[in-house]
Amino acid sequence: MSLTREDMLRELELLPAWHLNAPLTQPEVVSTVPTQELAPPEITLPEIPVPEIEKTPDIANMDLASVNQHVISSGDPNADWLFVGDVAMEGDAATLLDKMLIAIQLQRRKNVYLTQLSEPEYFKRQIALIQPKLIVAFGEKAAQSLLGSNEPLDALRGQVHHYENVALIASYAPSHLLQHTQDKAKAWADLCLARDTMQSMK
Repeated sequence: MSLTREDMLRELELLPAWHLNAPLTQPEVVSTVPTQELAPPEITLPEIPVPEIEKTPDIANMDLASVNQHVISSGDPNADWLFVGDVAMEGDAATLLDKMLIAIQLQRRKNVYLTQLSEPEYFKRQIALIQPKLIVAFGEKAAQSLLGSNEPLDALRGQVHHYENVALIASYAPSHLLQHTQDKAKAWADLCLARDTMQSMK
């Protein structure tokens, strides 16, 4: 008698036989390689511009050319006469000023220095460099500022004051005289006082 495969398995006590219905899946291989420690990314911060610190100008050591970069002025750097106005004298005011100077035998750039009212430290430096003998302050604002006074111009004119040990005479600005011609006689009196004061110094 021939035995079938099933008879043989039964004799060997291997029944019931298990049939593989589907292939076994391969077990997932988990990598045991340690993960490398990643370095933190470099962070580049934007450059923040550092504001330049404005340096305080060393006015005490400035020469006249350096001072003039901050103040509107011109004339003879060795002048005995220094005229300072509230504002720059231009146009008809400048023409009138020339006539006023000629009336007391002066002219621009010859023993005359013209400047505009500025920061006190710049003006003081001008005085130290030019060393004028006489200052004529044109206008109420200029006169009050240099004399540290609140008095009106009419109260300040007609007398000799001093600024930084330099004689000072207050008078009307040429621009004022163009609009108030009645004050020209007073301005002439101020110029005569300035001329006489200068002559007394010689």
